[in-house]
This record gives sequence, structure tokens and C-alpha cells, in this order.
Amino acid sequence: MPILAYCVSQAHHFLDAPPVGVAGAPVFEVEDLGLRAWYSEVEEGTFSGADHVTKAALEFHHFVSAAFREGTVLPFRFPTILESVEELRTHLEEKAQWYMNALRRSDGMAQFEARIISKTKLPPEAGSGTEYLQQRKQLKERTTEAVTQLLRALDDYLREHHVKESQQGTRVYLLMERARIAGFREAAAQVGVPDGFEIRLTGPWPPTEFLPSTEDEA
Repeated sequence: MPILAYCVSQAHHFLDAPPVGVAGAPVFEVEDLGLRAWYSEVEEGTFSGADHVTKAALEFHHFVSAAFREGTVLPFRFPTILESVEELRTHLEEKAQWYMNALRRSDGMAQFEARIISKTKLPPEAGSGTEYLQQRKQLKERTTEAVTQLLRALDDYLREHHVKESQQGTRVYLLMERARIAGFREAAAQVGVPDGFEIRLTGPWPPTEFLPSTEDEA
């Protein structure tokens, strides 16, 4: 039966993960080469239709978040569906060194994401091409100022940060020590939001944005 892979940890770290996952399916463990991975069997129809996929994604992230509260884990990309437990075991064996290095690098760390969203919408058609480009330039400059203001306010807590642009706004990924999350939240609550912008902060999550790809050396 196909399986859905959730996350990976070091096998010697006992984590009290939830007993059930997506669609209420029992979650099982597999261990190999010092790694532990969690998975559940995928029933037919689990991912049929947008509503089911959305519900499954929320349940997947609930499981990963609960496991992450217990200790260091690295989540699989949702949905990673494998043909069998043996395929999952083979994956762990092939990527064992990468997982071990990545888990050690992530130990004691957490990631937050800040989405900086402009409330100013550029008109689909400006008076002229020059005018439209000027408006885009001004919006980009103001967004950069908002990012700078955010990072300056939280600098004492940050180990690293990454900034990425997307259609949903600017995303700022923030890396910090898990032991300092409470203080970070207090500092984040005091960050001034520039006029015309909204900042949405989510986390903590496993620090996946700060890890090399599996093709790179961890």
C-alpha cells in the first residue's frame, strides 16, 4: 500500500509524536542507519479533490509541528507519497549522511516566516509605462525599507535570515535558537509596521530554508 512520509529525526532522540496523522490514519515508524522516519498508509481518496488536499495538508503540518515541539525533525515535502515502506527505507539509506548532517546542524534551532504584504495595489494599467515603472520602483523601495526595519528590530535574536519575493508578497525567513523563542515573540510583537504594509509572522518551524539541498554537501 502507498505511504505518506512525514518527517525524519535521529533515532536515538525519543520524540512523543502523535499516534495518528492525515485522515486519522495510524502513524508508524521505521528506523535505519541511526534515523527514524514517520509514515502512514494512504487510503484511496485521501487526496481526491481540492478540499481533501487542503485538509490533508493541515493534518500533515499539525503532525510535523507536534513532533517538532518534542525535538529536532526535518519534514518531507507535502505530499511525499512512496510505494512502500521499503522505498522509504531505501531513501533513508541513500540520503543518510545528508540527513545526519542536516539534523545536527538544525539541532536547537527554529525558523519563523514573516510575510510582508503591501496594501497598496498597483493599477493594472497606469497612465503610461513610465508611470507604472515608477510606481513599481517606489513600492519596491518601501518594501525594502519594511524588511530592513523588521530585521533591525529582531537582529539580537537572529542567526541568519533569507529574503524571497513571491506573488503573495515578500517572505523573510528567520533563523534563531529555540531557547530564545519566547523573547523573540515579545520583540516581534513590538515591531512597528510601516504605513501601507501588513506583517504576518508564522512559526516556529523546522529550519528547512537554511539547509542545503540534498544534492549539496551538508
